[in-house]
Amino acid sequence: MILHFLGCDTAELSQSWQIDRLRVLAVATEPAEPRPGELVTFSALIVSPVHPLAGSAWFVCDGGASDDFGCSADPALFEGGSLEEADPEDLAAAGFIGFLPALPPAWLVPTDYLDSLEESARLEGSFAMTYLAAIPEVPEGQTVDEDEVELAYKRVPVSLAATPNHNPVVLTWRVDGFAIDPGAEVLLDPGQAYDLRAELTPESFESYTFVTSLGVAEVRSEQPYLSWYLKDGSFSQSNSIFPLDSTVYFSPDDPADETASLWVVVRDRRGGMGWSELRVRFIAPD
Repeated sequence: MILHFLGCDTAELSQSWQIDRLRVLAVATEPAEPRPGELVTFSALIVSPVHPLAGSAWFVCDGGASDDFGCSADPALFEGGSLEEADPEDLAAAGFIGFLPALPPAWLVPTDYLDSLEESARLEGSFAMTYLAAIPEVPEGQTVDEDEVELAYKRVPVSLAATPNHNPVVLTWRVDGFAIDPGAEVLLDPGQAYDLRAELTPESFESYTFVTSLGVAEVRSEQPYLSWYLKDGSFSQSNSIFPLDSTVYFSPDDPADETASLWVVVRDRRGGMGWSELRVRFIAPD
């Protein structure tokens, strides 16, 4: 498969929660806030309702060196062949770190990554920029159109913080108050309204030390917010902020499929991200 995908445009969506094309909904690193010398692994929530996902190519660079996204790969790397045919040295120079699902992306933070900062500034640190291209699968012999590929960017904070960030974790879903394990399936009636919540683990609400521009250390608490997504139906609101963490799910009157998925993405507003899927099976009318 020939890949020509960098620099593409994306289509407008009528609603932010509606999944009607390939979308990258979230990108997470582990650890969420690495220190110099640590190995960082990457994952993403990618939803592709029209075509199967062929994979995602991942790159990383020094985001602090630019005022914009910080990096991009030269499209010439992919001219005339597949990603596997690109020169390994050229890929390495572009910051290539992996291709899911075959090569899990990972990045070893250089031990001198923060050496250019004053010692006091290393507590807040700097950041690297990760970006990925999610590529849909196409029939053999065809190329991928640029407008069918989704690009996503994420800043990865690197610091010597005394309270480094961790990713939030969804503990359970609640549908009209009933607890549903993440990834489980729930039976719902078409054309009904359901109160929807996502409970987080207690550790997802972290207290942390923030150093102001004046060098004053302040203790702050995270207030995660949730973003909701679906393919069929609607929500009363697409975002919820703790402690007002619920939304209303309006199941479709005439579902397009017997089953569907709902997704929630949690952001802690310090770069940490988590997500969970709830599978829905619609009850057939008598």
